[in-house]
Amino acid sequence: MKRVPLAATALLASALLVTGCAATVTRASSTTSASSEPTTSASNSATAVDTSATSGDIDWSDLPTTEVTLSDDGLTITEAGTYVLSGSTAGQVVVDTDGNVRVILNGATIESTDGAAIQVDGAETTVIELTEGTTNAVSDASTRSDDQTEDEEIDGAIYSADDLIIAGTGTLNVTATFADGIVGKDDLRIESGTITLESVDDGIRGTDSLTISGGTITIDAAGDGIKSTNDTDAGEGQLIVSGGDITITTGDDAVKAEQQVTITGGTIDIPESVEGIEAPVIVIDGGDISVTASDDGINAAASAIVTTGLSITINGGDISISMGAGDTDAIDSNGDLTITGGTIDITAQSATDFDGTGTLSGGTLIVNGEQVTELTGQMMGGGMGGGGRP
Repeated sequence: MKRVPLAATALLASALLVTGCAATVTRASSTTSASSEPTTSASNSATAVDTSATSGDIDWSDLPTTEVTLSDDGLTITEAGTYVLSGSTAGQVVVDTDGNVRVILNGATIESTDGAAIQVDGAETTVIELTEGTTNAVSDASTRSDDQTEDEEIDGAIYSADDLIIAGTGTLNVTATFADGIVGKDDLRIESGTITLESVDDGIRGTDSLTISGGTITIDAAGDGIKSTNDTDAGEGQLIVSGGDITITTGDDAVKAEQQVTITGGTIDIPESVEGIEAPVIVIDGGDISVTASDDGINAAASAIVTTGLSITINGGDISISMGAGDTDAIDSNGDLTITGGTIDITAQSATDFDGTGTLSGGTLIVNGEQVTELTGQMMGGGMGGGGRP
């Protein structure tokens, strides 16, 4: 989905309709307070909320704002605008509109007993904003009903079928008991906020792209940590980290993309993983990266869509890689390996392994405490797509 500024809209009267077991906010005035219960009582939070900010090239001051105190009926949003949520619910917060929606979590707890906690069925762009000084929590149900899996699996505690942005300076705790933590089926961006996530499968998953430019993110996932999964459309499947402080403990791959991983800044700490960073093409221009892995630390391997031109390029950054014993490689490219800059400190039985051309023209490469001036292709194998040769 493309993000475009919206023209100013006329201020509309507030109305609150109840359909089924969930409240539906259909219209909102510029400063309206409403409850997700079918009442007219207003509720104002003691925490100041800035509802005039811009994000994703959207001027939210041109759109109406509604304050909502959550109840167990849940909430369905069908009109563009800003919605300030406080209180708690065992229902879902559902977004279904063709406009831009900003959901401001202002001390909100959403513990869904039926599907995802926050579910975006449709929107031009949805922004989830975390209010400064607040702690917010979301968790999903451990099962999904048949209608929730009829078209595609709604597999995230936070799930968006369209573009999703997470911003703000507050705290968000995500517990995923069905599958993944945060899922975006188009472009997913995390700009700021303190996010702690526990997941029975993957942590944060964007489809076309996942971009992290800020925030403090801590992930404990049984599956992959952060990933971008589009393996059918050329040029998509991109994972970009340009900032933020990210810690990933995972039972599988920590950082993964089906087409390319690009790291230009930020801090990435991976204390436990199988593959630390994996994609067909990996480019590291900067950042502070620490990887502990049991298979390969940094691995360029083929995916369903990218089978040639595999490469790892390191132009900068401060990188530390510690490998487990056995048939493992700290840096393994099933294609070319190029190092032009940065500081790389490796503790491993096999430091580098490449099938194509290996070039060390700059930077500092330290292996087991000693600086080296040339690359050696160990050719130690390791299996298909996990450090070995296809």
